[in-house]
Amino acid sequence: MTSPFRFSELARSMQPSPIRELFPVIRQPGMISFAGGLPDPAAFPVAAFAECAEVLERDGREVLQYGASEGYPPLLEALLAMMSERLGFEVPPERLLVTSGSQQAVNLAARVLLDPGDVVVVEAPTYPGTIHCLRNAGARFATVPCDANGMVVEGLPEVVRRAEQATGRRAKLIYTVPDFSNPTGATMSLERRRRLVELAGELGVPILEDDPYGRLRYAGEPLPTLARLSGGAPHVIYASSFSKVLAPGVRVAWTVASPELVRAMVLMRQGEDLCTSTVTQALVAEYCRRGHLEGHMGTILSVYAVKCRAMQRSLERHLPAGAATWTEPSGGFFFWLELARGSSREVFDRAAARGVAFVPGGAFYPGPDEQVGEVLGGDRHARLCFTFADEAAIDEGCRRLGLVLEGP
Repeated sequence: MTSPFRFSELARSMQPSPIRELFPVIRQPGMISFAGGLPDPAAFPVAAFAECAEVLERDGREVLQYGASEGYPPLLEALLAMMSERLGFEVPPERLLVTSGSQQAVNLAARVLLDPGDVVVVEAPTYPGTIHCLRNAGARFATVPCDANGMVVEGLPEVVRRAEQATGRRAKLIYTVPDFSNPTGATMSLERRRRLVELAGELGVPILEDDPYGRLRYAGEPLPTLARLSGGAPHVIYASSFSKVLAPGVRVAWTVASPELVRAMVLMRQGEDLCTSTVTQALVAEYCRRGHLEGHMGTILSVYAVKCRAMQRSLERHLPAGAATWTEPSGGFFFWLELARGSSREVFDRAAARGVAFVPGGAFYPGPDEQVGEVLGGDRHARLCFTFADEAAIDEGCRRLGLVLEGP
């Protein structure tokens, strides 16, 4: 039967999430998964969050109604206080927007800033969900390599210059995850943070600073956000989320940006979802009002720090000498392995046959035909998430991976 649908050009060009495409393999019985970047459900504050449902008895007629596109006022109040402390300047209400997950913030920013064919600078590797959002907005990608200290910022002007030569368009946006990057786990050095803020101002290209992991530090001293270093300058857009510090199921995140950008994003979302669920926002606001968030942060920091050390020990114990290199992260969710031989996709297939899964490195790069300038890829890399599995599974999974890396 002939299909009655005539799909749009965007729909015809859409590509599946490379991580979600692995789910049929990951869900096989007996599989130990280091693939999904999932928090530990055993650490979810179920009882404390359930108690916050009392807000429905108190304010049910309000929270069961449509809400403001900008956000639920009690949650906005809590976030303004949190952000003023984290960013180091007083955040006025007109600079704050609540979104349904930080990926919606990326999507809204992309849709109000980008025209099809515009160039976005991304660190490579980077979060594939962002690649997906930007691709759907018609972006092309200029890639800046990363090392153990994050984006190699000094290469940024040349990357922007080459992209403009290739496309005839000035870059519209720089996307970065400075703290405990997904996938590398790397933290951008203070020197590079300062230089990035400076260069972005000189180049006239705004930065989107994605900060889902910044509070999940297990070792070392915290570094200032790019937004703090900029003093609240309008060319730095800041985004964060409750997904990793509370639970991803709440789908509550936020953006701090210039008033004109926030207004444009609000108008854009009014044609999409109107607002983030008011019920969920009210529950999160009540959770914060009761002072639960800080106590919960202490819990997950201790849990994840133990798991991070467990994966470091298990990789050292089980991987053959010289088979892979990595840097132990100081926070976040991920280890990033560079394999000495073999493609990561081929190693993934053999690892899955032995009952352990990870994400091959190629998932974290734009496609070669989407990149302008130097083309980067991750065929020799693998991302391992340590937060979901328990310590015994971490050790057994690393043992299985070690057997794979010994050879065919």
